[in-house]
Amino acid sequence: MPHLQKQLKPLALSKQTQELVDLEHKYTAGGFRPMPAFFVEGKGAKLWDVDGKEYIDFIAMFSAVNTGHCNPKILAAVTEQMNKITLVNLATHNAGTGPLAERLCKRFGYDKVISATSGSEATDTAVKIARKWGIVKKGIPASEMLIFGVGDSFHGLTSGVWNLQNSSKKRADYGLDSNFQTNTNPSTGKVLRYGNIQDIEECLSEHHGRVAAVIMECLHGAIKTEIEIKYSRAAYDLCKKYNILFIADEVRQGAGKTGKFFGYQNLGHDVKPDLVAMGKSMGGGFYPCSYVIGTEDCMSLVGTGEMASTFGFTPLGVAATNATLDLIDEPGYMERGPKLGRWFQSEADKWKEEFPFIIEAVSCGTDMCLYIDEGNPRVTGRKIAALCNLKGLLVTSFINKVRMSPPLVITDEEMEKALGIIKEALDEVTEYDDVPGMVWTGPD
Repeated sequence: MPHLQKQLKPLALSKQTQELVDLEHKYTAGGFRPMPAFFVEGKGAKLWDVDGKEYIDFIAMFSAVNTGHCNPKILAAVTEQMNKITLVNLATHNAGTGPLAERLCKRFGYDKVISATSGSEATDTAVKIARKWGIVKKGIPASEMLIFGVGDSFHGLTSGVWNLQNSSKKRADYGLDSNFQTNTNPSTGKVLRYGNIQDIEECLSEHHGRVAAVIMECLHGAIKTEIEIKYSRAAYDLCKKYNILFIADEVRQGAGKTGKFFGYQNLGHDVKPDLVAMGKSMGGGFYPCSYVIGTEDCMSLVGTGEMASTFGFTPLGVAATNATLDLIDEPGYMERGPKLGRWFQSEADKWKEEFPFIIEAVSCGTDMCLYIDEGNPRVTGRKIAALCNLKGLLVTSFINKVRMSPPLVITDEEMEKALGIIKEALDEVTEYDDVPGMVWTGPD
């Protein structure tokens, strides 16, 4: 389309946005590599930045606001609680702890629950419990015990769980590589690839006597859902065969995104992980809440002074979680995820036919992904995401992919507009030499 170049709008960050980018780069450390947009207001699936520009949140803040920004029902519950007391924590008792603990356990069929703050803290806690179970119940010497993750997973960046993910120089620089909590086969050094049941089958058949647990995001939204379900179910069955705890990491895929409350519930009615970690949208984005629920066999091992959090089971957290549970359990709420996923998949399949740089398009409820062939220097996932951002659609990107996960409360009109922006970005990406935000300029 040679005429398209003349029709393209010039792209630039606003003066205020650029100043905030520079300030953040100078004074903060860590984090990821976000798009250069600074938001000050949000409602439902809409966001407004420091310049008053409107966006559609098509990533739900990494799945932490599946219920939408400032959801009025959760807001009312949290505001009411905020006007009563600032904080009640483990120094004493919060009157709401017992009732919420009972609700979570009975709602999901478990015996006890531990409350934490972040998703990373929840997965870390679950793995910690599994280690004690391996020592006490399975009789594994601590010096020989294995905990396995699988390839291409994310459980957080704490010292306790980073080592369960793909190896990297960044992790090695902290001295956190581990031969005992890993996602590689100790005999071969090869990654236990997600989706490849042979990898984990061979590994567990040899090492099962030393293995306390396998932790897994059952549904990644990375490959076809039917393949993910078959793989994760097979991994679960292997754990049952070898007396290995199965830990379901539902931090990202829980809270109703897949048509069921938890992703693992798509594996079959008879699947019950020994431990389940949840977080992100459990508090509707209003308050950082995470939980680990588990069976008596596991949770009875946890004594006082062994696992606790200053901001666990707080009045605000309890109020936010109860209101979120009420919302998720409303008729039709969880059905929204699969509907949005099918809608995206239908459009994305057309894009794949039209744009040769799209390798694959997959969706799992509201988890959506475009895999990009970055062999063409004019097309990268980051460049497409940056172009979407400038057009008013917040998505994110990693190497060779554009990741999306809209809140379940997004309207049909907003969904249609979002898909239109993605199509525009795909149409135009090769026509621009430079898109602000396509190259990360902050600290590596």
